[in-house]
Amino acid sequence: MAIILALIGLLAGILSGLALGGGTLLVPSLVILMELTQHQAQAIALAAFLPISTVAIVTHYKNGNVKPRLALLLASGAIAGALVGATLAAHIPAPLLRKIFGLFLVFMGSYEVYNHRKAISKRKVQKERKKE
Repeated sequence: MAIILALIGLLAGILSGLALGGGTLLVPSLVILMELTQHQAQAIALAAFLPISTVAIVTHYKNGNVKPRLALLLASGAIAGALVGATLAAHIPAPLLRKIFGLFLVFMGSYEVYNHRKAISKRKVQKERKKE
C-alpha cells in the first residue's frame, strides 16, 4: 500500500506542479483506496500540498512565472476563503461534501472540454481566413 500511496503522491505532485490541481487525484484516491472520510481526505490533501506547493512556487519563481504582488493579493483573498471554506466543510455531512466535490470536478471537466472545443473552432476559423 505504501508504494501505491507514493505513486499517487508522485502523480498529485506532478499535477500540482503543472498547476492542474493534484487534489483532484489525491482526494478520491484517499477516499477509495484508504477508505478515509471525505473530511479526512480533504484535510490530508491540504496538508500534503504545503510542501508540494512550496516546491512548485520556488520552481515557477525561478523561471520568472510568479508576479509577487499579484500572488500576494490572490493569497490574501484565498486565505480568507480557506477559513470560510474549512469552517463550512466542518459543518457539511461527508456524503454531501463528497457530492459537492464531485460536482466541482464534473463542472471543471465540462468547462475544460468546452474551452478546448471552442479553441479548436477558433483555430479552424483562423486557418480558413488565412486560406482566403
